[in-house]
Amino acid sequence: MLSFLSSCGDNDSDRKKLEIPVFEKPTYMVYYGKVNKAVVMNAMKYDIVILHPRQGNLTREQVERIQSGGTKVLGYIAVGEDLRTAGMTPDEMAEDPRFKGDGSGPRVDPRAEGETSLAAANAEGVSSSGGTGFASYYLDDNDRDGKPDFNPNFLCAYTNIGDPAWYEVLDNMQIDGEDNVPGIREILTTDYGRGLGCDGLFLDTVDTCAPNAYTTDDNPARTRFEWTAVGAASFMERIRQNYPDKLICQNRGLFFFNHHLEHYQYSTRANVDYVFFESYMLDSSSAALYNEGFFADNRNVQAQMLSVEAGREDGFTVLSLGYAEGPEEFGLSDTLTGKSKKGLDILNKDIQEAEDIAGVSHYITNGQLTTLNDYVMINRTQDDETAPVWSSVYNDSTEWPPHEPAPREGIGEVLPREGGAEVFWDIAMDKTGVCYVLYYQKKPFDFAADPNLEEAERVLLTPEVTEDYAKGVADAFPYQAEISGLESGQEYYFLIRAVDKSVRHNMDDNTVSKMCVAG
Repeated sequence: MLSFLSSCGDNDSDRKKLEIPVFEKPTYMVYYGKVNKAVVMNAMKYDIVILHPRQGNLTREQVERIQSGGTKVLGYIAVGEDLRTAGMTPDEMAEDPRFKGDGSGPRVDPRAEGETSLAAANAEGVSSSGGTGFASYYLDDNDRDGKPDFNPNFLCAYTNIGDPAWYEVLDNMQIDGEDNVPGIREILTTDYGRGLGCDGLFLDTVDTCAPNAYTTDDNPARTRFEWTAVGAASFMERIRQNYPDKLICQNRGLFFFNHHLEHYQYSTRANVDYVFFESYMLDSSSAALYNEGFFADNRNVQAQMLSVEAGREDGFTVLSLGYAEGPEEFGLSDTLTGKSKKGLDILNKDIQEAEDIAGVSHYITNGQLTTLNDYVMINRTQDDETAPVWSSVYNDSTEWPPHEPAPREGIGEVLPREGGAEVFWDIAMDKTGVCYVLYYQKKPFDFAADPNLEEAERVLLTPEVTEDYAKGVADAFPYQAEISGLESGQEYYFLIRAVDKSVRHNMDDNTVSKMCVAG
């Protein structure tokens, strides 16, 4: 969805104009109900639609019809849980050859007792001391009783995303027959099973490999499978290699994009096209409109880190989801479907927070993801007339919930390098995405005499990961870029401005500059 326009320039014919991308934020819908003609017709209005092949009883004809208008169809598949085991017991699984595999499972954390580094883990784990007899990709870290651990909420066995044997199973499953679950090949191709021929996959249950600290020991839904994160990126890379023209959307798994966590070293970023941010503000609970603490964390911490990774050269597009649930007196469900206006302010705030402030593509539905609607498409504001707003991935909050980070505006640091210099900077946020332009010259900037910085040289920066950021240093700048071709020993003054990817290319006007002697 990127095109390139010659913009962000002036009338100086001696200087090449910069090529600033234009980002057309995609519209999308997600629907897990039965797919019928009405669903097909509604889906055709969107750029992207996420459908549940089994619950929707999806057919190739329906997918093809949706695609005929240019819509990309993504098919749901669970990768961190085995949906075939829904409602079964481990004893029942033991009697079914589909779940026995090589008999070396369930597996457990391969790290020595007391070892916490993911680097000490391997992708497949070791056999449980409690017993074996199951496929290698089942997990037993919650109680180590020799039987697969189950998600108590959805009653499915947890799986190791990084086990190559699990990939083979996922690739070959079919809706019709004993599996009753669609597989990768059935979803993506037209010559296997139902041959749905979707444009990509929506990967759910990635959070199985979340940090162990995310759930307490007394939590019935605890997960102790963080070691499986080391194979997640390889799993997605394998999909990319086997289906190179298909799209990959990862549901949550935000820990892969958090540089404070070791999971960042195993990031899936390079092999996903979309990251799905479920419950950004409005969640699926009926007890309250939303959890203020979780929303503060999403708005003030997670959104910044996710935007940083999305903005890299191998980045992705972020899709977010809100739920029209909450207490009945707010009338969100009826407002979503046009039966009431009681919840307009709340639903519109949900859109504004996600689309205008966080800069992601948003959708709202009910808790079961079965309410067909165009609410966000109708109520979103498409024009972007404001410049990016500087923020920061560094948040010095010491208490929960985290407060808004202090913005680190413009250039953060500049260091000499052989034949040039290296600049460092933080994140700016905008509804249509952000690019960064470096201005540099041999004398201090005179903003009164040269307000448009016409005398300066300009470079459209390609953000790279800084070494300290990758190491998890709390206040490290997330972006760096090296500037070459400078005169060694010469003083240079540097300034970075943020420009959005709208057709207007709105640019901020910060005056933060730093001097460096070129190496």
